[in-house]
Amino acid sequence: MFNLSLKLKAAMERFKQVRTNKSFNTLILIEETFHDIFSPLKFIISIGIMLIYPLIIFITPLEIDFSSISIHHASSYIAVILAFPLFFWTFGIILTSIIGIVGSPLISEEVNTGTMLILISKPIKRYKIFLGKYIALFLYSILLSFNALLLLGVISVLRYSGNIHHFIGILPFLFSVFLYAVVLTFIFVSITLAFSSIFKSPRNSSISIIFLILISFIGFMVLRELIHVDYQNLQLYHFDLGYHLANVYVLFIELFNAIPPSLGWQSTFAQLYSVFSYLGIVDPDQNINLGGLQKTNYYLPLVSLLIWVSIAILLLTYGVLSLQRREISS
Repeated sequence: MFNLSLKLKAAMERFKQVRTNKSFNTLILIEETFHDIFSPLKFIISIGIMLIYPLIIFITPLEIDFSSISIHHASSYIAVILAFPLFFWTFGIILTSIIGIVGSPLISEEVNTGTMLILISKPIKRYKIFLGKYIALFLYSILLSFNALLLLGVISVLRYSGNIHHFIGILPFLFSVFLYAVVLTFIFVSITLAFSSIFKSPRNSSISIIFLILISFIGFMVLRELIHVDYQNLQLYHFDLGYHLANVYVLFIELFNAIPPSLGWQSTFAQLYSVFSYLGIVDPDQNINLGGLQKTNYYLPLVSLLIWVSIAILLLTYGVLSLQRREISS
């Protein structure tokens, strides 16, 4: 209770600092919200957590002399090493969890503490309040993603070769992953703020986000690997949100030809997310193996993207309407 009082008092002090001759608008709200959620220490800790899994993989040395192979091959090796950890951990469980934990209180807690009452007393509509908080959380998440990805790229090159040309060589891969991170951020910021508007308790909002994350990245993986459910015959891919996310991730990699097709990364996505089958790609005319695995093509990647974006937009719309109809009192 004491903490809530302090938060409310701090919020009132910040809003009093806004000049009286300056209308309270969405830009000010974005600035205030970003100020609330950004902490240098927490930002650094978040990046550290995002890098844990890839850094653990870096402990294992590669039996490759990077000085004796071409820049293209060296860059490809590094990208292959990073492909799965980035999807599953850095821009998977961790980024989405950070978005959920940071974003869940942005609306629900401010309603509970009375801060929202101060906001709606200003000449600003509720949907603009929602928009301001959305943009602030989105920018924070993108800043986090960019710095984590850049740092990981630098560390990986320093770990294996120390050649600046190899870093330049993995830039197409890093760029494709960053675009995926932007899409992922849009999806989970939308879902998080929708839940924050729908649920009265920030804890319930956070729990719902974490549950969705676990189902998406781990749920069906457990069914396949531990329970040995017949994934294909039961057509579980229709409901497997993790498969659809992995399908979108692979789409961005293939779109920019960021990694050459190889068992080194495709087999992991075949085993855990069923994006690929264990059949090789063969030239039908000359019967030559072209390298890599065939895609299962349960869904076209663009359809998988549309499914996730549709979920985000529907929840986002419902969240805005929930805030519009919500009774806010002191």
